[in-house]
Amino acid sequence: MKFKHLKLLALVSTLTAAVSMSFAGLAQASTTSASSRSYGVDVSSYQPNSTTSYSKAGAQFVIVKVSEGISYRNPNAKAQVASAKANNLLPMAYHFANFGSSSSRAKSEADYAIASAKAVSLPAGSYLAIDWETSSSNSTSGSKSANTSAIMAFMKKVKAAGYQPLLYSGAYLLNNAINTSTVKATYPNSLWVAYYTSSGRIDAPDFSYFPSINGVIIWQFTENWKGLNVDGNISVLPLSISSSSSSSSSSSSSKTPASQAPVSKTKKKIMSKSYVYTSAGKKTGAYKNAYTYVYVIGGIIKIGSSNYYKIGTNQYIKVRNVDGTARKLVHDAWTYNSKGKRVKSVATLKKGKQVFTYGGKRKIGKKTYYRINVGRYIKAGNVK
Repeated sequence: MKFKHLKLLALVSTLTAAVSMSFAGLAQASTTSASSRSYGVDVSSYQPNSTTSYSKAGAQFVIVKVSEGISYRNPNAKAQVASAKANNLLPMAYHFANFGSSSSRAKSEADYAIASAKAVSLPAGSYLAIDWETSSSNSTSGSKSANTSAIMAFMKKVKAAGYQPLLYSGAYLLNNAINTSTVKATYPNSLWVAYYTSSGRIDAPDFSYFPSINGVIIWQFTENWKGLNVDGNISVLPLSISSSSSSSSSSSSSKTPASQAPVSKTKKKIMSKSYVYTSAGKKTGAYKNAYTYVYVIGGIIKIGSSNYYKIGTNQYIKVRNVDGTARKLVHDAWTYNSKGKRVKSVATLKKGKQVFTYGGKRKIGKKTYYRINVGRYIKAGNVK
């Protein structure tokens, strides 16, 4: 992408490094889904046609620039999408905005982006993002309401065409130039945020600096992932091709709808003791211990008011024990071990940052905590 909102921060959290390492390499590649904490890259004409090197480095998804404005189409896009599929990676796409705060122009660009996505054989139900950032051809100085209306006009067209709309931008613009609450009200968890904690090669994100923005599904954390000179991203939530697309993206995809794709299995680490439930949400009496691995079948399933993963025939476990629950720190927080002793080697987690907690609240001595990593906890009162 042309523009990145770069923040230079020197501090690196020991805790987050450990968290990042624990997630690396757990997911299995799939052309229809990617689990949370999966790595991915975004590519344009500046990158090669082949995505093999990214796959070998551990990427699970590829976001291909398909178009810009109403006249440019990435000449490498078709080959890049095909290569992503060949490498068993989840293909996604983005369009670089030139419409600024013009809703009428946004609709025209959406039509062009949709046509471009179809031309490069992006599967029906895939993610198609609008890349809205400051450039010589895209002014971001319009009013928040006008900017948001234009973005929403683009996303509405994308949704109607059978794709899943996402909004990409830097953290600063998302906080100051766009009414993200309006976007999220119609398209929950649709934000793809760019926010860097340091420059140069970055192999894994530092989640202690995760931008304080709700509704983020993907975080772009570096412009040089693993020294490959490609933008690095991590999925904050699971990604999957939608099976409820309203139209086909190409003649080939209409013959093989996303809903008929093979169900993927993904290896995941259980971070908190997890009881096994039936499809009716009833406990079976069985459970899976913390820090063990399971293969989850397909994506998240809603049973009652809770989210579950299917792990076998009529066997389900709660997502919060695996992927965790995103929570915002309302105070600076220290990290503790399983005996309630402060881990002084871990940097203080700062107020306003997002952390992931696993399972429910738990008592250690007379205090109440949340687990945030293997053998690591924070006081429950420090998050909301």
